[in-house]
Amino acid sequence: MKIFLSVLSIMMLSFSITFAGTLKVTNNSSNVDNHKLWKETIIPTFEKENPDIKVEMTIYDHEAYKTQIRNFLPAEPPDVVNWFSGNRMKFFVNQGLFEDVSDVWDQNNLHNELAAARSTMTVDGKQWGVPTTYYQWGFYYRKDIFAKYGLGEPRSMADLMNIFETLKKNGVTPIAIGTKYLWTAAGWFDFLNLRINGYDFHMALMDGEISYEDQGWIVYLMSGVKLQKAVTTSIITHLIPGKKVWLP
Repeated sequence: MKIFLSVLSIMMLSFSITFAGTLKVTNNSSNVDNHKLWKETIIPTFEKENPDIKVEMTIYDHEAYKTQIRNFLPAEPPDVVNWFSGNRMKFFVNQGLFEDVSDVWDQNNLHNELAAARSTMTVDGKQWGVPTTYYQWGFYYRKDIFAKYGLGEPRSMADLMNIFETLKKNGVTPIAIGTKYLWTAAGWFDFLNLRINGYDFHMALMDGEISYEDQGWIVYLMSGVKLQKAVTTSIITHLIPGKKVWLP
């Protein structure tokens, strides 16, 4: 929490030196606790330290925001926006819609404090945003079902494949993925491709430097087919309570 607040203060403080009036900020978090944090802690603290600035925060629906930001950024952009890092950030950087904030990184030791996230905020050697939140992606599993079939947490791909086969033999579909929104399925493509083909290949693929017909991509497809056969008739399945044990 301390790092989260300090990063936001740094991000907003860059306006306080030469800015007075209303500072417009967007928030697309679907977490009401995040909204509360901004309303009750972040904004009041910032306004107390910068009495000439009034912060106006607009909260958007998380999914609708992905379309709305494309409309308001070129027309009436706010001062601070929440958005995604990496390639999705680069899309707006390339259109000249985001500001270079490398000076914020330089002046606040962020190159060291946030070294793990710096590459995701960097385009052409410059930083175009400051990370404020993160969350994990992983598997949640049913301990009771694992115990029933004598299974443990996998330490290798071979362990994972053995779990899939054991569960299938006992009539349990191993994996369910919630795909109400397609990005959740696409996220698993990222993770599989990163681990099968490596970071450099994945980034080159995302930047259009490598074709989806490249040999490395074929390797990924073959691995995906192997996983698909081990899991079910379709690697992306609908969640049915009581029928599936793994929920990534």
